[in-house]
Amino acid sequence: MKRQFTLDKKRFLVVNAIFAITALVIEWTGITLGMYVYADNLFNIFDVPITIIVSWIVIGHTSWVVYKKFGWIAGLLTGIIIDLPLEFLAFHLGWWTWIPRWTPAIFFNAPAINFVVFLSVSLGSILTYNYLLETKL
Repeated sequence: MKRQFTLDKKRFLVVNAIFAITALVIEWTGITLGMYVYADNLFNIFDVPITIIVSWIVIGHTSWVVYKKFGWIAGLLTGIIIDLPLEFLAFHLGWWTWIPRWTPAIFFNAPAINFVVFLSVSLGSILTYNYLLETKL
């Protein structure tokens, strides 16, 4: 029984690590390409705020939970649904500023590609969970 708990904890840590590393790489790439700028934060890793990395982890886990309960479409749309109010708040509170030169801005200055990224985050998290739950670690 304890061995099973250890494997579950290990898988959970692996999923968190995958989500965090993916978030860091994609966010750092966006910053480097000049797609957006974050407001000053006290806690950053390569100019990516820790809160952004944590939000990607939360979106990843939430996408999986919604997928398991409601199916593929709801699971895939979870990242976008969570991001929509954050874009609205960020626009009005100055948390980050989009520099929309890659794709047209469609929602409070957020470019269309942002929503494709969050659709991909949800898809990637669901596939990651499915893979790690089927393999032995």
